[in-house]
Amino acid sequence: MAIARPLRLQPHAVPKIWGGSALREVLSPEDLSDAAWPDSDPVGEVLLVSDQDRHASVISSGPFAGRSLRGLMLSEREALIGEVTLDGEEQFPLVLKLVEARTNLSLQVHPDATAARKLGVQPKSECWYLLDADPGAEVFLGLGPGVDATSFAGGASTPDVVDLLGRYPVRSGDGVDVSPGVVHGMGAGLVVAEVQLNSTTTYRIYDWARTGLDGLPRETHLDEALRSIDFGAAPQPPGPLCFEGSGEAGSVNQIATLRRGERFEVDILDVHDPEEMASEGRPTAILVLSGSGRLDVDGVEDEAFPLTRGGTWVLPADLPSARIVDADGELRVLRARPTIRN
Repeated sequence: MAIARPLRLQPHAVPKIWGGSALREVLSPEDLSDAAWPDSDPVGEVLLVSDQDRHASVISSGPFAGRSLRGLMLSEREALIGEVTLDGEEQFPLVLKLVEARTNLSLQVHPDATAARKLGVQPKSECWYLLDADPGAEVFLGLGPGVDATSFAGGASTPDVVDLLGRYPVRSGDGVDVSPGVVHGMGAGLVVAEVQLNSTTTYRIYDWARTGLDGLPRETHLDEALRSIDFGAAPQPPGPLCFEGSGEAGSVNQIATLRRGERFEVDILDVHDPEEMASEGRPTAILVLSGSGRLDVDGVEDEAFPLTRGGTWVLPADLPSARIVDADGELRVLRARPTIRN
């Protein structure tokens, strides 16, 4: 069965011990009313595109309203993801979410494909676009000069572990690319849009000696982490993105690359003129970061596709193209796409 139209997804709020209330300000009133929001617990994540056991995103409008992303993967796989090759389970390949780090997140690492095979898990990589950052906010990324496996193992379970890591001040608008094997953590005072491979493999190294929402100490995974860390990695330091012309003839639109990886790519687009989104045989996820606009789709007249702050759309692979059209001169979107591997 064909899909051939944009799919708007309902956000889903997830309580986290390190969360707060700032993510309410990122979503539009319409999306906020659709979100399942806890009454009291701090919210650390809002899942925007998710096909995981803990939550499968639900389509909020149009003829597929009420269907889950998991259901579409089972019944309309080719229409949804086209030529994308999956490793492991038949799940939508990317996860897109908002994160609030009201306090520090755990220091952690994800395995690459080689380490993941040895550990019997799925590999994971991710990238972050910083929507807001308090003065003095920082991220932890990579290891400090001269830190090897022996010195890291000796201090990993103590507060001194921060002295073994790269620490970078960050500001709103910065990008962070987190490759597998790189130790990382969000510092306090950040609001982030995150794109990751659809994998739940996270090995906590240090969690600031705190308990979870259940009052119990949070589990750490030092042995698995040591087997996953790439001690020779040299991650790109966080920093502002470099915008350039999008390539459309005569267009004043600007585009910046957040990630170009083997498994997925992420861009930030400032849209002033209509911007064509071609399928290229793969799905595209779009998150509206600021401003407003609409998606225009040739041949689809029975549904409007508004772009509002915090709104998320998935363009299925069988939709040949859609146009992003600006409405207020301030439209900025995040675009995430899995790669097609030969």
